[in-house]
Amino acid sequence: MFGMKPFRYLPKCIRVLLIANAVVFLAGILGGQMLEAKIRFYGALIPAFMIEPWRYVTYAFVHGGFWHFLFNMMMLWMFGDEVCDYLGEKKFVGLYFFSAIFAGVFSIPFYIFGLLSPYSLIIGASGALMGLFVAYYKLFPERRLLMFFVVPMKIKHAIWVLIALDILMSRTNDSIAHFTHLGGVIAGFIFMALFTGRGIFANGIGGAKVRVKKPKFKVYTNENVEEVEVLEGEVSDIDDSKRLDEILKKVHEQGVQSLTSSERQFLLKKSEEMNRRK
Repeated sequence: MFGMKPFRYLPKCIRVLLIANAVVFLAGILGGQMLEAKIRFYGALIPAFMIEPWRYVTYAFVHGGFWHFLFNMMMLWMFGDEVCDYLGEKKFVGLYFFSAIFAGVFSIPFYIFGLLSPYSLIIGASGALMGLFVAYYKLFPERRLLMFFVVPMKIKHAIWVLIALDILMSRTNDSIAHFTHLGGVIAGFIFMALFTGRGIFANGIGGAKVRVKKPKFKVYTNENVEEVEVLEGEVSDIDDSKRLDEILKKVHEQGVQSLTSSERQFLLKKSEEMNRRK
């Protein structure tokens, strides 16, 4: 099962996304029917108006009702936290908006070419969240969740159940943007393939060995030039607090996966020391 970290401890980018969604949602409720109608009309992705570029971003911040809004924000809160910790804030924001935009673009042809109405209003963060869900599956394939809040299931199985349901339900006109969901799934796989490069996360965290090439410097002697490896963690005169700040900054900007083995060990050691003090 997933826990929900207190709001103040969430990564900044997730807090900003949650607040932005909440502001748009509350504006529609408190501003009266006229403002709510304008937010939906000008903010939604409407296939017939596909040349208006802002819609491919704004639609992800517009929701159709309280439960639609609440469910999507809970998914962002629960899944986004750990994904952001591993990707870093910049890559997480890239994943989120790439998935939202790609999902919107992907779904347009299905409306334009007659499968669904070109005047449908596509709204909600679901496209972006499906990309996020794929990233979670790639990073933590063995994690379990309660599918539909009832059935215990591993993420690596749940993702394919969701994909199958979206495919099967795509032509039912049930007011759910299934093609947008599928676009978000494809976007998530594309982003993670680009992010993983040579398959670092192909089998989840710890599922593949990461080879880090150690830096070398040249030593000039009278007879030849030798290359000597720089051994990590051998410099004893670096202040621990300064090194901890540098590592935490690296995690914030690049994600946990960017840490070297010695940096991970140092961070674990400091964490254990802090726990003992508490």
